Amino acid sequence: MPPKVEQASVVALADDKPERDDELPRRSCPPVHYEVKINSVTELLKLDTYESGVFEAGGYEWSLRLLPKGHTDRTGKEYMSLYLSMEKPNKLGDRERVKVDYKFFVFNNISRTYVTFKEKGKELRAFTKATTKWGLSKFLSLETFKSPDNGYCKDNYCKLGAEVMVSKSKRKMETVTIVKDPPQNTITREIRQFSTSNKHPQYSKAFNVGGWDWKLKVFPQHIGAQQGKFLSVYLQAQGLRPRIKMYVKAKLRALNKNRTNDKEKTVSGWLSDENYNCGRSDFMPWGDLEKPNGGFVNNKELAFVVEILVISNVQRRDESI
Repeated sequence: MPPKVEQASVVALADDKPERDDELPRRSCPPVHYEVKINSVTELLKLDTYESGVFEAGGYEWSLRLLPKGHTDRTGKEYMSLYLSMEKPNKLGDRERVKVDYKFFVFNNISRTYVTFKEKGKELRAFTKATTKWGLSKFLSLETFKSPDNGYCKDNYCKLGAEVMVSKSKRKMETVTIVKDPPQNTITREIRQFSTSNKHPQYSKAFNVGGWDWKLKVFPQHIGAQQGKFLSVYLQAQGLRPRIKMYVKAKLRALNKNRTNDKEKTVSGWLSDENYNCGRSDFMPWGDLEKPNGGFVNNKELAFVVEILVISNVQRRDESI
């Protein structure tokens, strides 16, 4: 028999394994990734190990390993142990780490809710070729599990499950700088060869403010009860990168010969490569353009002053976690 000091050392090592968090809330919805109903708890408790079927989560395959008598503490109290195992870990690269936030669940037949079990004070665990399982050696005491008063066993069956949230090895890091009044932020642009008889969009030449290219887009309003009664004016970003969203706020002013008759609107929005316009569908009455000597269309040009008031600059990078 080994010396007592060595026995104490072994027990201490076992007790240093992940502990269960006892303060998680219960819930009525079942685990989203896997659930198993085990018939005959009596026979289950005779097994050394129960291994579940394989289930998929986060692009990887997993299974559960339940040891009905997996751990005995220094007082002689017996515990069930439950582990999450990665299937086919040899498919991982030698240095690849799959970080996972996992939870276990047991159904309580009295409250009709799922009791959640999670490691205490730990959010992510790394699975590798060498480390293929994580879990709770003291998942649930046998005494607690078997007692009818606790609701885990009913008619000799039990239900347990798992949720596995895989965290990718890299995450997107984004830095957003919101700039007020960027340099050289006021530009005059004309819609050349503008015609009130043209019902299709007409554009200005591109201009650069805040490091981005822009155009003005104008056309008769074509949606709703006021169709054709207003000039729609939009500020259009050019060449936005995929998955980037950029905020812009600007003043758009249509110039009249009589400057006291200028039409001005403030526009704003979050732009992307799929939604790169912000503006007003009712910028000004269409009839104002067609008034004799109205003063907005001069030598077939409709001129605007664009003032970029606020713009957000975004930088993105991948960061290992």
